[in-house]
Parts: sequence; structure tokens; C-alpha cells
Amino acid sequence: MLNVFRASVLLLVATGSVAAPAAMVGKAGYQLSVNVPVLCGIRHQPGMALLGGNEYRLGSLREYCNAARGYRVNLTYAPGSMRGAVVMVGDDHVVLDGSGTAIISVAHGPSIRERDLRATPGHAGFDTDRMNFAIETL
Repeated sequence: MLNVFRASVLLLVATGSVAAPAAMVGKAGYQLSVNVPVLCGIRHQPGMALLGGNEYRLGSLREYCNAARGYRVNLTYAPGSMRGAVVMVGDDHVVLDGSGTAIISVAHGPSIRERDLRATPGHAGFDTDRMNFAIETL
């Protein structure tokens, strides 16, 4: 057995070729790929309170979305109503034009937040009892 080993070593030295194990040539490692589903949701926690002047607190919005490019919060209401009303969610605000839809806020990445929902009525007051919020990925 020792003679076979010596012959192999002599052959390798004579030919000048030595094969190194693969672990010595390259780096070992793993490549991991994971698909995470996009999950978004919004919930309105109703509550009505006069804050002062003509501004009302209408509760709060709790929103979450893990979309990498972000999301927007949309409001739908009865077309022809709420003209001139100002809706505020946290620091974002929009003046409603009576169209029945409005983008309330935009987040440019994943987020979880809970924000106060406030409103100031337009000239016709709050002339609808329906305001629906939806979250849409960008």
C-alpha cells in the first residue's frame, strides 16, 4: 500500500499537476431566496368629537403595508357631497372636490402607523354619512 502511495506522489510530481479539493479552490456558501407576500390593510376606528372651532375628530386610521415601493390611502364618499371639506390624516390633508374619491396620503415604503382622522366640513356641512378608506400598493 505504501508503494502505491509513493508511486502516486512521484507521478504527480513528475507531471506537475496537483488537483486541489473543490473546497480549497472556491468559497463555500448558500444562496437563499425567499418570497414574502405583500400584505396591506387599513382599519377605521370611529369616534366623533368636536376639537374646537369647526374641526372634528372622526376617530383614527390604523394602516399597515409591507409593499417595498409603498402605498396610498384612498377615500371614497358619496359623489356630489363633502365639497370643500378638508380631511386630515395625521399631517396629511386634502380638500375634497365632491368627486367621490380622493387620495388622502402616500407612503413611499413599508409602514405601520396609526393616525388621527380629522375633518373640517365644507359649506354644506357633512352631507354624507359614508366615508370608506382603502389601501392600494404603488
